[in-house]
Amino acid sequence: MNRNGTVLVVDDEEIMREILEALLTREDYDVRLATTAQEGLDLARSMPFDAAIVDVMLPGMDGITALDEFKKIDDDLPVLMITAFASVENAIAAMKRGAFDYITKPFKNDEVLVVLRNALAQRRLVAENRALRQNLQAHANHFGDIIGKSSRMRQVFDLIIQAAPSRTTILIAGESGTGKELVARSLHQNSSRSDRAFITVNSGN
Repeated sequence: MNRNGTVLVVDDEEIMREILEALLTREDYDVRLATTAQEGLDLARSMPFDAAIVDVMLPGMDGITALDEFKKIDDDLPVLMITAFASVENAIAAMKRGAFDYITKPFKNDEVLVVLRNALAQRRLVAENRALRQNLQAHANHFGDIIGKSSRMRQVFDLIIQAAPSRTTILIAGESGTGKELVARSLHQNSSRSDRAFITVNSGN
C-alpha cells in the first residue's frame, strides 16, 4: 500500500503520463492515469484522490474547465496544473479558479515533488482544522478540560484550533493559575502528536 497518497494524473501525452507515473511511483505514491478530462473526472467520482495533476491543453474539455469540475467533486482536492504553453493569463485564471499551483513543461522532477508535497501538507491541515472546528461546534461550551462560554473563551478555543495542527513551538503566556497548562494539554490532545506522552516540567525562578 502506498504511504504518501493517491494521485490522479490527467494528460493526453503518453510520454508525459509515463514520466509522471514513474516519478510518483518511485516516491511511493499510488498513481491513476487518464488521457482526457472526462476520464479523469469519472475516476475522481469513483474513488477519492489526495491530489490531481492536470494538463491545461486536453482534447475536448480543457484543463481549466476541468478544474472547476474537480472542485465540484472535492473542493479540497489540490489540483496542480501543468502546461507546455505557459502564459500569465492562464496562470492567473487557474489560480483564481482554485488551482494549487501552475507548473510549466519541461519541469524538473524535484519541482513537481516539492509542489505535490506542499499540496498534500495543506490538504492535511485543512482536514485537521475542519475536524477541530466540528469538535468545537459539538462541544460549544467546553474544549477538552477547558470549560467556558464567554466570547473570550471562544477566542481561546479558536486559537487552539488554529495552533494545534502546527509543528512549531508555541508559547502560552499568562499569570499563574489562569489555565496555561489546560491550554497546553488541549493543544496536545488536538495535535497530530496526541498519541505521544504529554510531559509537564515545572521550572523554578
